[in-house]
Amino acid sequence: MQAKAWPALLALLAPLVGADAAAADGLRHVGTFEWKTEAVIGISGLEVAADGLSFQAVGDRGWYLSGRFQRQDGRISGLTLDRLLPILGNDGLPVAARRVGDWADAEGLAVAPDGGYWISFERWAHVARYTAPELGGAWIKDHPSFRQLADNRQLEALALHPDGTLYAFPEQPLGPGFPIYRLAPEGWSIAGHIPPRDGFSLVGADFADDGLLYLLERKLVLGLWWQNRVRRLRIEDPDAAEILWTGQRGAFNNLEGIAVWPADDGLRLTLVSDNNGVHGEPTQFVEFRLVTSGG
Repeated sequence: MQAKAWPALLALLAPLVGADAAAADGLRHVGTFEWKTEAVIGISGLEVAADGLSFQAVGDRGWYLSGRFQRQDGRISGLTLDRLLPILGNDGLPVAARRVGDWADAEGLAVAPDGGYWISFERWAHVARYTAPELGGAWIKDHPSFRQLADNRQLEALALHPDGTLYAFPEQPLGPGFPIYRLAPEGWSIAGHIPPRDGFSLVGADFADDGLLYLLERKLVLGLWWQNRVRRLRIEDPDAAEILWTGQRGAFNNLEGIAVWPADDGLRLTLVSDNNGVHGEPTQFVEFRLVTSGG
């Protein structure tokens, strides 16, 4: 091809390249709020109401909390803690009072439309159903493979589909990928596997109203920096998961919880960090807005 023909060819290709580049959705950082408190340690599961203000959370020391965000120009500027209660087991006793193993490690949270909710736990990998924070949980019979998950890499995430189906996800791949545990009246089953990628662990999950599942993932780089990522998929087609955002190494702390909710400016994702009980390390609430291919 003659050199003088290249500019004309590039001019023809530019709109096509631009259209392809713009076809992918992504996440835009809205803001980060650092909650400097010693009252709450190790938040791992988070749910945010559709108003973007009310929230519920669980921590890995066996505590349930709820409160409200204050916002300025759409960004979290503060929060008020309304309730801080011990999570109770199916015998009505605080899970943190156990002396056999570590049963207090609450990791995942999913809230039902009726106000009830589920909590997933590590160490003794199981899920319990709650009708109120002051009441004990109703244990759901374990899937046989729960006991195959490595210690401290067990049931990290819960997510409630818009059709009412509860799903649970472990931090660790098992077999061909991360098992998709689906709860039915007869118990847990494995509905498929999410393929692992790039050494990330799965630590949080939440469905949007359209049925798309948003996954929060993380990995520790050289034992020094946390790196975080968000993937999105349809539960029926986990092999088609797409990466929406990958954070820089050390940009944020140990992000473990994710809540998806509809804001006025589009879908909003609120992520929360586990401060690992480190004195002086704040709990981070990091928010993103979904930027769609249509702008």
